[in-house]
Amino acid sequence: MSDNLKRIGIIDIGSNSIRLVIYDTTEEGGYRIVKECKYSARLSEKITAEGRLELERLEPILPVLRQFVRICGVFGVGQIRAGATAAIRNAANSREIIAFLSEESGIRIELISGSQEAYFGFLGVINAFDVQDGFVIDIGGGSTEITLFRGREYISSVSFPFGAVNMNVRFGQGGNWTEEQVRKLKAYVMGRLVEHDWLSTGSGLPLYGLGGTLRTLGKLDMKQHDYSLPNTHGYTLSTETVRRFAETLPAMPYDKRKDLEGLSKSRSDIIVSGVVIFHTVYEYLGATRAVISGEGLREGMLHDLLDPGHPVRKSALEYSLGTILRLDAGASSEHLRRVHELALELYEGLLGDEGTDEQRMLLYVSSLLHRIGSNVNYYQSKRHTRYWLMNAPVRGLSHRQLVLCAFIASYSTKSRKQKLSLLHRDILLPSDEEWIHRLGSLVQLAAALDAGETGQVTGLKASRHGASLDIKLQTEEPLLLGQEEIENALKAFRNAWDLKVKLEAPSIG
Repeated sequence: MSDNLKRIGIIDIGSNSIRLVIYDTTEEGGYRIVKECKYSARLSEKITAEGRLELERLEPILPVLRQFVRICGVFGVGQIRAGATAAIRNAANSREIIAFLSEESGIRIELISGSQEAYFGFLGVINAFDVQDGFVIDIGGGSTEITLFRGREYISSVSFPFGAVNMNVRFGQGGNWTEEQVRKLKAYVMGRLVEHDWLSTGSGLPLYGLGGTLRTLGKLDMKQHDYSLPNTHGYTLSTETVRRFAETLPAMPYDKRKDLEGLSKSRSDIIVSGVVIFHTVYEYLGATRAVISGEGLREGMLHDLLDPGHPVRKSALEYSLGTILRLDAGASSEHLRRVHELALELYEGLLGDEGTDEQRMLLYVSSLLHRIGSNVNYYQSKRHTRYWLMNAPVRGLSHRQLVLCAFIASYSTKSRKQKLSLLHRDILLPSDEEWIHRLGSLVQLAAALDAGETGQVTGLKASRHGASLDIKLQTEEPLLLGQEEIENALKAFRNAWDLKVKLEAPSIG
């Protein structure tokens, strides 16, 4: 581990499960996950009729917490932050529980309030999406938090004492549900929602979902549609899809439901209570779509720990790119910046005012990440760049934009003869194929112009005249290296843009 990185462990003692996530963090507040451990505890099921969580029923989780401490030691964790949420928070003897677990495990455990849990969930979402306004919902095992944000600022939140586990205990029958039970749970949830007027002030906004219920719905929908990008973060559920799951999952017998592809057996009983809660909230808020977030409470706790004064980033994309380049860059930042500048000069010379902000953004991301695959294998970096981007934690992009960047950044001479969008036609638009080739050839040519990564090409001027493009390079010395790469890139460029290209530079014919 680099001396400039700090390793932090976040422990989330939730109502359904207990997790440890270990992060490498940078001085700028970026992070990446290096280890995750999970234990299914279902603490909400252990609450007595008197609302207590007896200490002897917590004995099984003590060895888990102690093992977490040992794992943190093995991984060189310098700081541990642990928080307990709804199951313990709502217990009548919550203070006693926190003292017991802290003393027996050797970990200082925070009792996270409902408002804190909602705020941490908001921080996880807002730093993972470039969105201005919306709601966040976090359905846990013993509570549900809803937050409203506008202009990327936290506005209001509420924490309800109902979740997928405790509502399954209260209304379900071993995973089997009747229409009457579903109706009673919906009525119970509605009765709590109407107590908060601000929940009805954001009709039409997107709803960002955290927790196992939403991730499971996303996995189920992806499996049913044979979705081509195995990434639940950023996956969108339509109103029709949410309604379909709310109708079909409760009506399905438990024995049949637990065999559904995409649904883990440990969640096949509580998914019904979770989806009923979610659908009820979705309709009451008047949401237009549900977007799944892979980052939430634990990441929010980390953001709050790293920069409590300014935990909300202005741009999720810029924050994400900065972290990636700090931790995983396959080339110097100067080279990547030059590639972007050269590619953008070419783009503006080709399109000028006809260009779009989205295409400029795709060009920017692809330029900065075009060498990321060299971390795996230099000689096969294009292939690895494509795979890396398809599965990478690049935040602030839609799934379509992520796929486009993967193809653009990994573009090569061979790409011009391929129909690149076929494997992802369920995500891409018909017009995207042309722009993959056009923008990809731009990045390829710009990278070839700085093949030595020494900045010999200091700039360029691109002038379009009908079906011709004149490119005049500004160089401090003759280009002796990379001429073959430039010629190959020019062939792909001419083909993609259907232009005659004249390149003027010392030592290039």
